[in-house]
Amino acid sequence: MDQEKKTDMDKKWTAIAARAVTDEDFKAKLVATPIDLMLAGGLTLPEGVDIKVGAGQVQSLPIPSNASAETKEEVKWWMWRLDSIREFGREKPEKTVGHMSMSAQEADDDESGLG
Repeated sequence: MDQEKKTDMDKKWTAIAARAVTDEDFKAKLVATPIDLMLAGGLTLPEGVDIKVGAGQVQSLPIPSNASAETKEEVKWWMWRLDSIREFGREKPEKTVGHMSMSAQEADDDESGLG
């Protein structure tokens, strides 16, 4: 992939990810429909690639059988970000106890009485 294009895509992705970290509503929407919000954030799908919605309404970008090497590289870029968003959506909220941070499950299991 052309370095200038990759730099532009990375810049747009960084803005989307930063917003997701600071805006819970945006994060929830990003997890639910990542490709839609990435497109709204200025990214464009690789040429000849269409969004596929699978089981559980999970969005993906299948690589067309006749895709060029550049298109394949762009789809890989997108899939890495989509995988990151799915992981982002699975994270458990943390609860702060004193100066320590713990997951919600750890806080529920905490028998110290501090949680």
